[in-house]
Order: sequence, then C-alpha cells, then structure tokens
Amino acid sequence: MHATARRWLWLSAGISGGLGAIGCSGPRVDKPPAPEMTELIAAYAAPDAEFDADAASDISLTIAAIDELLARTDLREQLVDVLAEVLRQATDLSGGEDGTVDISLEAGGYMRFTRICPGWTLPARPDRSVNGALLLTATFSEAGLDPIVWGSAEACRYRVGDGQIELDQVAASAAAVSVYWGSGPSDRDVSERTLLVDLDLEATIDAERSALDIDFRSLVDGTLEYRIPRPDGSLIARVGGADGVMLRAANGDFDCDAELACQRRASEAP
Repeated sequence: MHATARRWLWLSAGISGGLGAIGCSGPRVDKPPAPEMTELIAAYAAPDAEFDADAASDISLTIAAIDELLARTDLREQLVDVLAEVLRQATDLSGGEDGTVDISLEAGGYMRFTRICPGWTLPARPDRSVNGALLLTATFSEAGLDPIVWGSAEACRYRVGDGQIELDQVAASAAAVSVYWGSGPSDRDVSERTLLVDLDLEATIDAERSALDIDFRSLVDGTLEYRIPRPDGSLIARVGGADGVMLRAANGDFDCDAELACQRRASEAP
C-alpha cells in the first residue's frame, strides 16, 4: 500500500506503558491468551482426508468460492500490509514519529494496535466513527514476538476497486482474525514468512452480507493453500501456481489441472 494511503489508516496516540517488561526487572503483567490454533496448524501440516476423484466437482466448487471471497475482499493483501506494520513497530518501539500509528505497549509482553480503516469515499479519511477499525494484539517475550497475532473487526470499511467492503465481528467470536506467523526472528519480513490465517467475520460486499468463516495459508512464494473440509477430515489445495492445483491428502499428493482432473505425483506413484 502506498505510504500516503497507510497514513490514513493509522491514528497517532503515542506509546504508553513501560519497556522494563522486556527484561527481568519489570513488573509482571499477564499477557492475554492467544487463540488456540494447534488443530488448524496440524490440519495444514498433515491433511487427514483421502482424495476421491469422484468428489473433484465438489472440491473445485469450494476452491472457487474461497478464491472469489479472497479476491473480492482483498483480504490477503490487507493482512500482509497490517502485519508488516506490526513487525515494523515491534522492531522499532520508538515508532509513531510520523503520526501514523496508535500503539499501546503494556509492561509484561503485549502490544495493541488500532488501524483506522480508509472507508468508501475518495480520497480516504481517517474517521473511526464512520469507517471503523481493525484492533490487533501481538504478544512477545524476551525471545521476541510470539507466533500468533490476532484481533477484532469494528465495522471496518474499505474499497477494492469499485467494490465497497465492510468487515465486522461475529457476535460470539473471540477473534475475527487469527494469524500464525511462526517463531522466527522479529526482524524477519512478512514476505519471508508463511502465514496461516483463520477468519471468523461477517463481510458485507457491495451491500450483500455473508459469513466469512474460512482459513488459508499464504506461502513465501506467493501461492495459497486452502483447507477443504471432507466427510473424513480435510485435505489441502494449493493454488496460484502455473500448473493448476496441487492437492495434499492422506492418500498422497496429486497434481490437478483447472478442471481438477488429477494424477498422483510421479514421486509417489505406486
């Protein structure tokens, strides 16, 4: 996102709290617990559903539906932009000098970020009462940032081309968005991280409201993986490559064309 545009998304309020929490001498403050993502991480690491060629049509429809939702909401790019700012501020705790960021740094190991959404009007204007916000929490220890960042949505409005998007919290949801970005060094760029994203949102796309209860994994090379629920578990579809779709399943990996006609990978063929 252009630097000027980013400025409109963040509201300055300075930094509060103490930095002594990073060391041993600071006061103890309990960190808020991150959402539980262990089962989702395992599902992407080792899919437990078997691929059945007779189910190719259903799987293809699911892939297309997730593709369309991510394209229309631009959510991957929106999240990458936000996470890049989280990393930048975490590695430069004296940030905010340009008046663009609202950070609350709490003694004991967590930071809270408020991102004001740009809204539907052009040019964008940072007005939380009209455009809403995304509220993110990142925790840390002496070793650096913890593996999960999460947050809530507060009627966040933005544009994707001519489309008008609004993201809102699901009433019973503990987190609208949870991102597992691993335990690498805090200065590792977002582009160098695999991001596992779990969404539980209400999305309004051009006045049409629908649930956005999906998850996906964004790989370092720019390809995406989607978890496809099946009666016997779930399998993983990798999209975005030049050669169609690659399916990972309990019974092996399969290379598929656009119509999801698949063949077991040669290295795994019996």
